[in-house]
Amino acid sequence: MKIRRVICLIMSLLMLAGLAACGDGKEEMQTDPNHTHVPGAPATCTEPQVCLECGAVLEPAKGHVSADPDCEKPQICAVCGVEIAPATGHTPSGEVSCVTSVTCTVCGKVLNQAAGHFLDDDGVCTVCGQQIGGDNKRYTGPNGRDLAKSTFPDSVIPETQAGGHYTNDIDESYIRGDILICGDYGMEYYNPSPSGLPDYAAAIKAFAEKYPEVNVTSVLIPKCCTFEPPKDARDPYENTKAFIENTYAAMGENVKKADVFGQMDAHDGEYMFYRTDHHWTSLGAYYASVAYCEANGITPYALDSYETVVKTDFIGTLYSFSGGAGALTRNPDYTVGHYPHTGYTMSCYAGYWYGATAINPNYNNYANVFIDGDVPLEVFETDVKNGKALILFKESYGNAFVPYMLDYYERVVVVDIRETTDSVATLIERYGITDAAIVNNIAAATSFIGKVRDKILS
Repeated sequence: MKIRRVICLIMSLLMLAGLAACGDGKEEMQTDPNHTHVPGAPATCTEPQVCLECGAVLEPAKGHVSADPDCEKPQICAVCGVEIAPATGHTPSGEVSCVTSVTCTVCGKVLNQAAGHFLDDDGVCTVCGQQIGGDNKRYTGPNGRDLAKSTFPDSVIPETQAGGHYTNDIDESYIRGDILICGDYGMEYYNPSPSGLPDYAAAIKAFAEKYPEVNVTSVLIPKCCTFEPPKDARDPYENTKAFIENTYAAMGENVKKADVFGQMDAHDGEYMFYRTDHHWTSLGAYYASVAYCEANGITPYALDSYETVVKTDFIGTLYSFSGGAGALTRNPDYTVGHYPHTGYTMSCYAGYWYGATAINPNYNNYANVFIDGDVPLEVFETDVKNGKALILFKESYGNAFVPYMLDYYERVVVVDIRETTDSVATLIERYGITDAAIVNNIAAATSFIGKVRDKILS
């Protein structure tokens, strides 16, 4: 009997020793290889996982997962969502000025856009006092200062010579990229429907009806293929003529129509379109300006009355569009700038105001020579004091057309139909608009019907 009592006592003591794992003797049990842990809650960013019985750390805290804070965003843990550190805030680069924007020196964000110059009648900025007019901005005509005029160099055929500009010396034209190569020149081939473009016509008609006090003129421009067609493709001459006539007819009597087709047809063979670029030249634009003047009872300036600058060795967009068609390098283009007769100031808005020139003699390419290229809004104030203000809607073809208009209006407001500006209703009121011109080449008119409608009716 005594032996049984001793055995029972020993077994009881062993059981009590096992139950002591989370009390006395805890440290021993944590190192006991036979001990089985009871896991607690999974480890988090800040708390480890521990054994519920012995308190042993089974998995350490994971730590927060996050990128460093930046100027605008605090540091947030991607796992638990806790804010670890606040945003650091921007570090401004300095003070805003007419030409200098304030940026963050850390992230580079523009914090305060340059305000642009605001000019008085003498071309002096009323904010910073800088002379922006004069040599950089204001032209006084052929009887004033030197306008960087130049004569046609011997290396080029004069722009008005009828023939020799386009050499189509291959039997079959071919496509490179989206460009049709014809001998030493290329083109965006466009053969329109002879029925015209009724939706485009309806938009311009609606614009004229919305603003009956504004004299509205449509200026539709043929493409190069109309007058310099490839030998082995359908000649788009007749279709283009019918397309323009029928589109004009649908605009109604309240819209004047500039017969650009007729003017250019009378000068077929002259240098009216580039060979290596998808735009027309300033000569083509001049003939369009004559058509505009005729539609509006204005006596146009003669072509030989303009001071000019001639810049050679221009290889344009058709070369890049075609993936570098070598044939287009055989006969590089040249660009002619015809300076306005009148003096003017020019202000451009592209998020801020800055000054520019209608003709920039420092370049040889279409994009940079005429009115500083494609800008959302440009405002010209001229020395023509006749009380007339023109708003001109355009895509890039209009750029070479604008300088000619400066000689006929006191103010010219140029709106790119593809860009964001104030509403046209606001612009008409702000600038005292008396006349409007919608200037598009026929391919752009087709492609940008929606943009034209939305812009002019805004």
